[in-house]
Amino acid sequence: MQHSPSVALVTGGARGIGAALAEQVVARGGQVVVADLDERAGLALVERLRGGARFVRCDVTDEGQVAAAVDTAAALGPVDAVFANAGVVGVTGRIEDTTLADFRRTTDLLLASVFLTVKHAVRVMRPRGRGAIVCTASVASVRGGLGPHAYTAAKHAVKGLVESVAVEVAPYGLRINAVAPGGTVSSLSAGLMGDVDDLATPYRRLAAASSSGVPTTAADVADAALFLADAARVNGACLVVDGGDDVLASKGRSYYG
Repeated sequence: MQHSPSVALVTGGARGIGAALAEQVVARGGQVVVADLDERAGLALVERLRGGARFVRCDVTDEGQVAAAVDTAAALGPVDAVFANAGVVGVTGRIEDTTLADFRRTTDLLLASVFLTVKHAVRVMRPRGRGAIVCTASVASVRGGLGPHAYTAAKHAVKGLVESVAVEVAPYGLRINAVAPGGTVSSLSAGLMGDVDDLATPYRRLAAASSSGVPTTAADVADAALFLADAARVNGACLVVDGGDDVLASKGRSYYG
């Protein structure tokens, strides 16, 4: 990475990949707005970052709150990068057991939130003619069997949205890309294994499942996202970050019971 965004916004920034992104932006001399519903974790992160970060409580399915988070970042200066990172695993289980309400709730959190974040990022970036957007997709964006049904559908759609928006915004000097993590040591995987604060368990399990014996970490994914934010001639891409384990081996299928 040649330089850091001077002002960035990270949704879902209080923990996991989002927190790693915020930490790296500040470490490179930038300012970051951390947008999340988890106020306790978000404020603790901001305190650790010692003045380089601000926290905004944000429900990423609410357009007014997303717009306000983007405007908070814009008030700090020109927004160079927006990371649409918020997400959950959502509803799991067999297709015939999945309710429409649960499906919609999951896709709102995983897809509608990205649409809203991208929409308002473009709103503030287009007049300046410069800016990078990076959306957190998933290996489930490129292959089935690596996540639950609603999650996989939404993450495929995130990849499609990135490719479509890239065509629109390229003439205006903007770029949008996706980073697609596989199994990652983060609060999300820790929560699936029982304790959102226990990163040792997902580290151990993912390391054992990895062909290299080394698991992908939140910092690894943040490195890739920051590369995409800085890569001036990369637009509309989806960069898989999984050590070759998930997409190549296609070993998922545990979500259907």
